[in-house]
Amino acid sequence: MDLYNRLSEYFKNRYGERVQRLPINAGFTCPNKTGERGKGGCIYCDLTGSGFAAFKPKVSIEEQVKEMINRYEKKANKFLAYFQANTNTYAPVDELKEKYESSLIDDRIVGLDVSTRPDCVPDEVITLLNTFKDKVDVYVELGVESINPNTLKYMNRGHSLAEVIDSVNRLKKAGFEVILHYIIDFPCDTLEDVKEMAKVSSALKVDGVKLHSLYIVENTKLADLYKSGEFVPLTLDDFVERAITFLEYLDPKIVIHRLVADPPKIGTLHGNWGISKIKILNLIENTMRERGSYQGKYFNYLNN
Repeated sequence: MDLYNRLSEYFKNRYGERVQRLPINAGFTCPNKTGERGKGGCIYCDLTGSGFAAFKPKVSIEEQVKEMINRYEKKANKFLAYFQANTNTYAPVDELKEKYESSLIDDRIVGLDVSTRPDCVPDEVITLLNTFKDKVDVYVELGVESINPNTLKYMNRGHSLAEVIDSVNRLKKAGFEVILHYIIDFPCDTLEDVKEMAKVSSALKVDGVKLHSLYIVENTKLADLYKSGEFVPLTLDDFVERAITFLEYLDPKIVIHRLVADPPKIGTLHGNWGISKIKILNLIENTMRERGSYQGKYFNYLNN
């Protein structure tokens, strides 16, 4: 038995081969920056809105997709158009439709992958996304980050767990693949909070999860707190323990889209404790083998 439900295996089973995400910057902003939900954005978010791997928004979506396919077509023959930076449902529906359609320019694109906030999935967006299901598979990624209200407030997230539950239920009812994002090593959260993240994800029957190791980049509120000594990140050992605990309490059917973040090479003050992502993954997996651990080991708390 494998240690956890790997995305690579899921894609191979679903599409018959490797699938590569193509990160897209569509020029969206975020209601937590404009004042509609909050001001200043999340304390860890810079101007790129977690889209540092994508192009600048002045490059057309079509050109971004073409360039990304050229970059990756020697490694993969199927792709997901991944709207990554900022909140990719935060615009009028007509604008969303035009931008989503402009990404589907190649028959090898098998999925539309839209990253957004749980409080930015109104019914009209679900109706729009539903129109793409006869062309490609539709994945919706929701930035949850924590389920603890005090942590969400400290992060300045501008939403609560209620919006997460509501958006997941409506997206699942509409038949979309739903993926939740969590930062599992935020110091405000405890190991019990991490267990609860796994339990809530399992109870909501989401399709996938992405775990993030916290990184701190320049030009953010968190960077200021870090420089002043007011914010102290957890240790690598803490992160490994939390990642393993999360997996142990998670429904084994849920796909792990990511276990460790990949911080930007420029402007990062703290990221992955100065070691490579693959070394952290190896540490997690080796520790799991030593303990006899696996995804779903303690998944015994639901009635169905």
